[in-house]
Amino acid sequence: MKKLIITAISIISICIAVNVIIINANAKSEEKLPTGNHTYIVKNFEGKVACFEENAASPFIITDIYVINLPPLDRQMLQEGISVVGAKKLSRVLEDYRS
Repeated sequence: MKKLIITAISIISICIAVNVIIINANAKSEEKLPTGNHTYIVKNFEGKVACFEENAASPFIITDIYVINLPPLDRQMLQEGISVVGAKKLSRVLEDYRS
């Protein structure tokens, strides 16, 4: 009976630790998203969807979304760059590509 209780407590502890790690990882990725009404460019960067501030040479977000997995029209739009005004709109655009 003691072994069962110890095993159950160990499993619960591991689950809690994993959950904390996941929550912290999500919080860090959300911290990267900007705020305000700046203009951003969403485009292909080294095969992934990335976000640039207008006129910036390097992205401030590189997602885990591979452009090759997107429909041809989306790939073409990302090759040219998609102009987005505002952080909320940027969030929506990225969410659309994730789904």
